[in-house]
Amino acid sequence: MENSARMPERVFQYTIKCPLCGGEIIVSEYKYTIPYYGDILISSGTCPRCNYVYRNVDQLSGAEPRKIIYRVESPDDVNAIVIKSAYAKIEIPELGLIVEPGVYSQGYITTIEGLILDFINVVDSLYKEKELDSTRYTEILQKLNKARNGELKFTIIIYDYMGISDIVSDKTTREKLKTEEEHRESKAAS
Repeated sequence: MENSARMPERVFQYTIKCPLCGGEIIVSEYKYTIPYYGDILISSGTCPRCNYVYRNVDQLSGAEPRKIIYRVESPDDVNAIVIKSAYAKIEIPELGLIVEPGVYSQGYITTIEGLILDFINVVDSLYKEKELDSTRYTEILQKLNKARNGELKFTIIIYDYMGISDIVSDKTTREKLKTEEEHRESKAAS
């Protein structure tokens, strides 16, 4: 009986235009409760014409803008759950990686390893499109694979002004993120 309480509950269904081919995507939204985190809304749909996958995740309860910091120091650390909103920026300074939110940004739930796999897929695409030479491609891929396996120490920083994102771990540090107005006010006061 306890397991059925944890099943996602479909709450809404609607259609959107596919950003790739213009086809119609039927999006289903599900409410789900994550233990120790709260209620989230998962949205997903696939374009029947081009197989583009739309996915998004939003926290149903509001939170303050925050900066989430997580340090990977061992292979077990790559198993931490990442909840990334469509509005969040992700940075991995040691690898020189930044993901800025954009018009077609999507929220998702993954692991640190899954996040690194997404970067690997992007690097593979850049190489196939001849936007990376083979030397740079090999260098980046080696670092990402070490990071994926927890063999490289690195930090993931998520900036989320909506307060939706998180990394579910006892090792995660969360700081209040100043809004642009608060940032300007504190600079003016200095």
